[in-house]
Amino acid sequence: MKKKSQHEQSGEKFKWLQIEILVVFAVIIMIVIFFLDYIILINSKRAMEKNASNLISANSRQIQLNINSYLERMETIPTLLFSDESYYLYDATDETVEEYQKVKMEESIQERIVDIGLMENYSDFGIVYSNEDTVGWISHGTEDIFPEGGMYETFSGYVSDNKKADGWCFDVNGCTDRIYYIKRLNPNAVLESATYTRELSQVFVYPEELEGMTIRLVDENDEIIYSSDDTEIGQALPSEISDELMKSGDDKSGAPGEYDKSIISAKYIINTNECSNGWKVICSVPTEIILRDNNSMRSFILKVSLGVAVFFVLAGLALILKIYRPMGDVVESLQKSAEFDKLSGVMNKAAFQDEVEVKLSAKNENDISILVMIDVDNFKQVNDKLGHSHGDQVIIRTGEILKKVFNADTIIGRLGGDEFASYSEVKISDNETDEKEYRESREGMIAIAREQLVKLRTEFDREFKEEKSKCSISLSTGVYITDKYSGAKENFKLIYDKADKALYNSKRTGKSKDTVYEEE
Repeated sequence: MKKKSQHEQSGEKFKWLQIEILVVFAVIIMIVIFFLDYIILINSKRAMEKNASNLISANSRQIQLNINSYLERMETIPTLLFSDESYYLYDATDETVEEYQKVKMEESIQERIVDIGLMENYSDFGIVYSNEDTVGWISHGTEDIFPEGGMYETFSGYVSDNKKADGWCFDVNGCTDRIYYIKRLNPNAVLESATYTRELSQVFVYPEELEGMTIRLVDENDEIIYSSDDTEIGQALPSEISDELMKSGDDKSGAPGEYDKSIISAKYIINTNECSNGWKVICSVPTEIILRDNNSMRSFILKVSLGVAVFFVLAGLALILKIYRPMGDVVESLQKSAEFDKLSGVMNKAAFQDEVEVKLSAKNENDISILVMIDVDNFKQVNDKLGHSHGDQVIIRTGEILKKVFNADTIIGRLGGDEFASYSEVKISDNETDEKEYRESREGMIAIAREQLVKLRTEFDREFKEEKSKCSISLSTGVYITDKYSGAKENFKLIYDKADKALYNSKRTGKSKDTVYEEE
């Protein structure tokens, strides 16, 4: 894998920084927008559920009042029989009463019952005695559910309120089209009155605002007496409704009215109200129907939010790109400042080493690399005789000479003090070459390198005539040219050490020389 330079790495880091900023910006925008959407939708959902629950509760309460009024009327009418004690004290089972008196008394009671019974749409209104005799009208529908008798015993069993001596019942022996009101007259007689369950439709209220609401009237056993869904009458309360009631603490115990409650669950909004006789009005609406508009609004809000998020992300991208251009120039300028030696204008040692390492890692084995170490001889005398500021000028002008002599593909660096270096590559061939061809190419490159160094020294001597005269400054170089047959794996340290040895030999043997490193 090709090794990247510090400049390339820094550029990529800055590019990735932009991407990270954009991603973080997009994520933050999305989180904020969708969090606000969540708050809005949750509050909207709760408001819709609460409003629906209040409306259902008001409707259920009204139905409860209507049913209580209806039941109270059904209970009040039979009390008219108590206007004359002879009506309610008469006992058809009393054998001491003469037959003629019985007939007269029952005719009198019959007339009174007819007068009272005409006040409402009764299906039954009569007295049942313990000997199964009856006075008044008992419908065939009621008689048919007692084919073997037992009417008195059955109805007596429904007298549950000892204080009022009465009670209500439904689904008597499987009859679900009537509701019965039983009132005890004396120890051997009960009044049985009945109305059709369909008569309850007049007391049920259906608000137009609550689409999909089901209204039910259930007895103490949760059997449906009446429902807005006719198919449910006589059946048990649906399990999904009864389960919600059980979760809310409906344990079928407590005083009348204790069942009045509102329930908002994931599936249903339910309201229950207990009637005066213990029956319950249960109104329920599937939550999804109530939240249908909210779901539509949620879809709309999410689409708008997505559009807003995309807009902000694009705006952020545009802003980042706008900032990036000048920032990129600043970063590149800072990068160059960090890579280049401020005095000489060429690369500093760290950047030079990094660039050479990159070149070496990507080099083909047939390519020839040339590293030249360059040292200003007697530079210390410039500082001592002409001053450090003059010495700095020598470094500056040396850097300019190097950039002038070497081509743009040559990497030039100042390794410290008065020591410089250059690195260049020459591509021989991508194809394999034999050793003779390679050696000839290498010798040719050495000759070219020497010519270039002669030119460098000529330019140096021309530039520094005064300094050469006063301080005897000159250039010494050490050259290393790669050899693929040397058996050494090239890296910066290896070629630097070898070029440095060659430079040392140039300085040791008289200075102002060019020495090419040769393998021992």
